[in-house]
Amino acid sequence: MEQRFKSISQKRRFWQFPWGYKESFLISFAILLIGFLIEYISDGKGISLPGWPVNLFIILFFIVFLIITSKYVKHPIIKWVSSTQAAISSISVLTFLILLMGFIPQENQNVIPFIRKIGLSHVTHSLPYFLCSFYLLIILGFTIVRRFLPFTIKNFAFFLNHAGLWIVVVAASLGSADLWRLNMQLFENKTNFVAYDTRGNPFKMPFALKLLNFSIEEYPPNIALMDNKTKTLKIKKGDKLIDVTKDKITRIGNWEIVIDKYIESAIKDSVGYDTSSNVGAVPAVYLIAENTQTNEKRKGWVTCGSFLMTPEILILNDEYSVAMTIPRAKKYSSEIRVFNNVEDFTDIVIEVNKPKKVNGWNIYQSGYNEKMGKWSNMSIVELVRDPWLPVVYTGIFMMLAGAVYLVWMGRWKRTKDIHTDS
Repeated sequence: MEQRFKSISQKRRFWQFPWGYKESFLISFAILLIGFLIEYISDGKGISLPGWPVNLFIILFFIVFLIITSKYVKHPIIKWVSSTQAAISSISVLTFLILLMGFIPQENQNVIPFIRKIGLSHVTHSLPYFLCSFYLLIILGFTIVRRFLPFTIKNFAFFLNHAGLWIVVVAASLGSADLWRLNMQLFENKTNFVAYDTRGNPFKMPFALKLLNFSIEEYPPNIALMDNKTKTLKIKKGDKLIDVTKDKITRIGNWEIVIDKYIESAIKDSVGYDTSSNVGAVPAVYLIAENTQTNEKRKGWVTCGSFLMTPEILILNDEYSVAMTIPRAKKYSSEIRVFNNVEDFTDIVIEVNKPKKVNGWNIYQSGYNEKMGKWSNMSIVELVRDPWLPVVYTGIFMMLAGAVYLVWMGRWKRTKDIHTDS
């Protein structure tokens, strides 16, 4: 009995060293909440980090600080900072914040004001993200120094994995000040050298862009039943829209519909619709509908309309009509002329997910005038410059190398044990 009471009295109390998971997670979440609070007080303005070369000097000073502190300071907190509990808690909280970024639209001014004020609409530029990242960098830094000095082959994989993660986090946080993400609207046969950030601030580019041609390849349109009152399509879960190029006879409710004629690009005339390549032409389909119960018949043209022409529907009864959906863009691209000066230019073609690199900038196809559709004479391009991206790749390759090294060492050890047993 005395021994039992002695073990209870000797049980570690809360906030008594060495700290465990409770204290570690409490500290991590406290840092996150402090970041939210300060961000809210500052009205969600975020944080502006120093750019090149100041951020490089900060990183070098940070590394020297970690090495000197780890070597000469023997306080229990320094030992805890390089512990597994501190690492897991800090990584978990930062991962939680990144997951929130995936669910909440970023750089969107239409989000709930409270969400914007605490920084969740601009996570990578918010104080909570900076504090959590900095906290993780401190923990990883002390952990790496403690295991790396003195260096041994046994710790090589550990160093690659942790140092790689440290490099990725530091490049993504302190290096974000040098990341440029701008948008530029290009109109056909007009030259533009001014791009804008998400807040509408203008920036003069070191080169000019001229849109030579913009083209869109569209999917065929679809037809579906529309509710006359709500003007919405009546589609059940799992139903497929009717493709006007494949489904010549189809059934919608009690109605059997025959696609009698389909014109990919048409314009309205006195009789109906005829083939045309004029600007604003629309896909048009002539339908013959018959009610299988009442034998009622309806027939007429159906179009989705365009910026020049109003849509047309086929009214079946007081409740429902047949309508055509706006064709979805299958692929769109821009032919652009890049001017370094009046006489020095290069022609490039960009598509969605197929950017081109120009003078250190990646040019992405990001949008067009959706109201004009395939007749759009405007292309929206995104200009991205991230000089720290090679550093991020270096960190990722280090983590991959560490993982491969661990697998190789594991196989080598198993082979050695087999030979030893034999």
